[in-house]
Amino acid sequence: MLFWSCCAPSEDPNQLRFEISTDENLPSKLFDDPPSVIPTLLMSQPGGKAAGVAQVPKLKQLAAEDEDLGKDQPTVFTPISAVAGRKCTLLSARTGTRTAAEYAVDADLLQLTVQATGSSERPEVLHRCPLMHIEDIYIVEDGEDCFPPGIIELLTPEEKDGLFMIVHSVDDPNADVAHLCLVEASRSDRDNLLEHLRDVTCS
Repeated sequence: MLFWSCCAPSEDPNQLRFEISTDENLPSKLFDDPPSVIPTLLMSQPGGKAAGVAQVPKLKQLAAEDEDLGKDQPTVFTPISAVAGRKCTLLSARTGTRTAAEYAVDADLLQLTVQATGSSERPEVLHRCPLMHIEDIYIVEDGEDCFPPGIIELLTPEEKDGLFMIVHSVDDPNADVAHLCLVEASRSDRDNLLEHLRDVTCS
């Protein structure tokens, strides 16, 4: 069985790290060492730049709107709030946009689902991430160069602490890995979510 071990201490107390333990009978591991270059669809575009990156004043306005949308959710992450759904911001390097969204963790299906927020009875599903397909998770403490070009520019300075990126494989064996960039309300909420994902995967 593949599983994440407890977070290992590091020289930098602010950096979240995962160590991987594997059963000797399995040939692969869930999380590899961070690659020096992260493959993204954006790299195939001219200049590797995200189109339409918003300016700082516009970012602050969008961040304020996202905050308003999330006022009705618990201020502190809990596993129960992850099941019910938590407001977040979805970032797209391909389009250079940020979208107010909601993620939920299904422990039975071992899946994280991100959907659009709104009054629709059937919200649009924006992204599905099977937890067992996760290859790596990056946070801003790992270095801003770990994220696709244009992602950091979509954030206000205050939002960087809540940023994380999940790299996971997809069903098509010929396709590149997918990159899911989300922003939680705070660093502690982000860290608690990542710990919860590890616990769910290990159970």
